[in-house]
Amino acid sequence: MGLVLKKSTSKSATQIYTEALLKLCETNDLIVGATAAMPTGTGLTALLEKYPNRFWDVAIAEQHAVTSMSALAKEGFKPFCTIYSTFLQRGFDQVIHDTCLMDLPVVFALDRAGIVGEDGETHQGAFDISFLRAIPNMTLFAPRDEKSFHHAMEFASTYEHPCSLRYPRGSFKETPLVESTPYVLAKSQLLQSSESDILLIGYGQGVGRAYETAQLLDEKVSILDLCFVKPLDEEMLRDMAKKHKKWFIFSDSAKMGGVGSAILEFLAKDKILHVELTSFEYEDNFITHGNTLLIEESLGILPSQLVLKIKG
Repeated sequence: MGLVLKKSTSKSATQIYTEALLKLCETNDLIVGATAAMPTGTGLTALLEKYPNRFWDVAIAEQHAVTSMSALAKEGFKPFCTIYSTFLQRGFDQVIHDTCLMDLPVVFALDRAGIVGEDGETHQGAFDISFLRAIPNMTLFAPRDEKSFHHAMEFASTYEHPCSLRYPRGSFKETPLVESTPYVLAKSQLLQSSESDILLIGYGQGVGRAYETAQLLDEKVSILDLCFVKPLDEEMLRDMAKKHKKWFIFSDSAKMGGVGSAILEFLAKDKILHVELTSFEYEDNFITHGNTLLIEESLGILPSQLVLKIKG
């Protein structure tokens, strides 16, 4: 039986972002923002219309978006630089020199993080974790659903350093697990605890994929929402290492330099040698154009495929 390709009727992550940012703007006049020729795609159209003196579309000039928002941050504003994950690559130099070098509190809201389906091969949001994680002063976090997105936005709105949050094209994979709690720097959330050897670690949209995979396993396993990939919740990871030997990483991002790499670096630093870590992030290839579900199947990251890999 072939895959059934269905369109989601749930609220998109972009819609949630727009609603959360509008809500924050009502009580904080210092919030400003920019996008680069993607006001509709990033959900900033509503902000441009309601607050025309606080939000700008700078056209296809991601470098200018980053630098101009950094300048406003220098003057005491709270900028939300809203760009597709793939297009922030154009502003990489500015993120380093104009934002992070001066430790300015710009929020980079990265839409279309992960596989983008028919948006095209050049739009796949695979690399933002890998290239942003290497920059000093940068903090990286990701919501897993609507509730956690609002918590992530509230955290971002008061955070006094550069930060980036990523979210997918389309809807989140919703789960019936415990509700998100307010974001605290470098704190993860344990969503399901078990006596199993197995720990599933999800980041952003990866949490939903981890849950769907867990439902197909023969035993109850622990599920951790990492919340932050930089800085990591090292206290939680040390605790998990005492209870679980086999760790599996779920994140819609490149494996090289990604979430699994960050955790491996921590394990090496702390000389935690008994943990067996497997990452289900993207291999070192460009992701082709096509329907998201079919692409996921070709990459071997559907829950039905991942459960077989976990069982070994």
